[in-house]
Amino acid sequence: MENENLLHKVLKLWFRQKSEDGLEAKLGYRFRDPELLAHALVHRSFLMGTDLPYESNNERLEFLGDSVLNMLTTEYLYKNYPNDPEGDLSKRKSAIVSGHACAQSSREWDLIDYIKIGKSEAKMGGRGKETILADAYEAVLGAVYLDGGLEEVRAILNKFHFPRIKDIIVADDFVNHKSILLEYLQGKRRTSPVYVLIGEDGPEHQKVFTTEVHINEKTYGRGSGPNKKKAEQEAARVTLEMLYAEDAASAEAEAERGTVADTKPKKFNKRHVGLP
Repeated sequence: MENENLLHKVLKLWFRQKSEDGLEAKLGYRFRDPELLAHALVHRSFLMGTDLPYESNNERLEFLGDSVLNMLTTEYLYKNYPNDPEGDLSKRKSAIVSGHACAQSSREWDLIDYIKIGKSEAKMGGRGKETILADAYEAVLGAVYLDGGLEEVRAILNKFHFPRIKDIIVADDFVNHKSILLEYLQGKRRTSPVYVLIGEDGPEHQKVFTTEVHINEKTYGRGSGPNKKKAEQEAARVTLEMLYAEDAASAEAEAERGTVADTKPKKFNKRHVGLP
């Protein structure tokens, strides 16, 4: 209990010294209880190797903030996309509340400068990890909700997150190339793609994965990314481009064959209809 109280005092002092005119100013919201915001910025790695309780990290606030973000996003989409069916609304929501979108919004606050993480995590590039940024972003929303209520969170999202919705939805990161490729192949060629991991390079915290798409034992697109999922998405995107090019070439060849056939002299039956 003594250690926990000490942590609270340190967090409150650290926060007021560092972010009174920084993070709160960027948010446009001043906390009644600054400890809430400070708490939202403590990553679990910061507590490793200490006697401080595990619950003192920001994961509980992140859990709360995630629910608030989901609810307000649903409300926003319902009001602003009145003609969209449920399926389209769900797709939009999935993109808007994604970790990638939250991490992007967190950069508007320079949140990376305020998160407290462990030394080992920092050495592995933890400050730049989307998961850490996104979790802290949701934890901050949770802290605002506890401190000021739903209207304050809504105001922050209306200012920072929701104006980016159109960009988020059309961003290439949210196009599911793998799903499009699967539908294309099953519809046109009655087959499915096979993703083959062919490379894994770089240090543990900055690995680059390379994947190829095989279709009926033929190699098509190749893609790379910071994880297997993104490498597969890129490989699928490249493969789709190759398949579309094949389709275009095939259609052009068919058209040329049709033109040639039309220009050949037509053979007529020497018999005239109606004559003996």
